[in-house]
Amino acid sequence: MFKKKHLIFAALLAASSLYASTFFSGYAGGKLNFSGNSESSQYDPDLTMQAFFAGQFNFSQNSWAHLEFSVDTQDLLTESIFEKTNAGFQIDELSYIIRGNLSNSSNYFSVFMGTYDPIGSDVFLQRYFSIEPIASKLTESYMGLAGSILYPQFGFGMADILRFHSLPMALGGYVYLNHTDEDYFVLNADLRYACVYRYFTCDFAAGIGIPLANQYKGEDVIIAVDTLYWHAGTTLLFGNNYTNSLFVQAGLYNVAFSAKNTVTIISPDNIYLLFEPRFVFQNFHLNFSLYSIPENTADKLLFVDDTLGLDINLYSTNIMLGPLTFTAGTHLSFSIPEKTFIDFSAPAKLLENGYNINFTPYVSTPFLSGELHIQGKVEIMKIAAGNTANAFSVDLGYRTKF
Repeated sequence: MFKKKHLIFAALLAASSLYASTFFSGYAGGKLNFSGNSESSQYDPDLTMQAFFAGQFNFSQNSWAHLEFSVDTQDLLTESIFEKTNAGFQIDELSYIIRGNLSNSSNYFSVFMGTYDPIGSDVFLQRYFSIEPIASKLTESYMGLAGSILYPQFGFGMADILRFHSLPMALGGYVYLNHTDEDYFVLNADLRYACVYRYFTCDFAAGIGIPLANQYKGEDVIIAVDTLYWHAGTTLLFGNNYTNSLFVQAGLYNVAFSAKNTVTIISPDNIYLLFEPRFVFQNFHLNFSLYSIPENTADKLLFVDDTLGLDINLYSTNIMLGPLTFTAGTHLSFSIPEKTFIDFSAPAKLLENGYNINFTPYVSTPFLSGELHIQGKVEIMKIAAGNTANAFSVDLGYRTKF
C-alpha cells in the first residue's frame, strides 16, 4: 500500500511536470549601448548591456507561476574581455497564482516576492483585461518590471484580485512586507481599482506603510508605531490607441505622517508625473510628453536622461519596404538635470545646472520571432560645448516572446 501511494504521487508529479513544460511562455529582451564615457577627458568608448527575462509556468488551467529577472551591466570594454564586469542582478518577480472561477467573476489569489503587478506599467491591465499595451513609448525599457514604476510596490506578500465578468472592472488588495524604511521593516496594505472601457482606461492604487519599530523611548517593545507612510499612483488613458488621446500617470510614495511633526513634507524626489497628449494622423503618431520623474527611474529608461523635461515623439508604425514592415520615428527632447516640477516656482534658477537637447531617431522591425530595435542619439549640447566625440551613442535591442 505504501509503495502504491508513492507510485500514484510520482505519476501525478510527472503529469504536472509534463503539463507545466507544455504550457510555458516567456518574454525576454536585451539591449547594448555604445557611447563615449562623458566622465573621461579623452574619448573612452563604453559598451553596456541591459537585459530581462520573464516566464510563466502553467501548472493547470487555474494555477501558474511568474518569474522575472533583469541585469544591468557596467562597461564591458575593459582591458580584457575575459575579466569580470560589475553588473546589477535583480529578481523582479517571483509569484504563484491560483484562479477561482465564480458565477459573476474570477478571483486571483497570489503570493509573491519582488515587484508584483507594478503601478506605472500596464502589466496589470494586460494580464487581467488582455488589452494591447498603452504605456508611454517614452518609458520604454529593457529592464522589464524594473523600468517605469510609480512607487516601489515590492516585497514579500500576498494579493487577491477580483475580475468581474459582466463589467470591465477589477478590484484588488495587497499586503506585503519590505524595507523602504532605513531602520525597520515596513508592513504595507494597498487597495487597487482598474477599468477598461472603449474610450477610457484607469488603473489606480493607494495604500499605507507601517514601520514595525521594536523600540519606544529606548525601551524594547513588541511593536511601536509613531509614523505612517502612504503612497498612491494612477495610470489614465482618455481615448484609446487608435484615436487622439490623453495619457496621464501620477504617483508618490513615502509621504510620512508622524505624531512628532504636524506638517507633512513630500519630497519632490518621491513624486512621479507624466502628462502626454497623443495625436493620430492616418499612419503617423505624434506624442508630446511633459514629465517629472525620480532620478533612479530616469536611469533605467531608454529615451529619458534627466528628471524634468519635454519630449516630442513622431513615428509611423506602418512603413513597408518590400516584404518587411518597419516602425520608424524620432524623439526630440529638452530636459533639465536634477530638477523637478517644484522648481518651476523659481524659474530664475531652473537652468542653473544646465540643460540638454537630444535628437534620437529609431527604427524597429520584426526579426526572426521577435522585434529588432536600433536607435542613435545625438546630444546637441555636447557638440556645442566642443565634446563632439561623446555626443553620439547607438543602442541595439531585441525582444521576443516564446
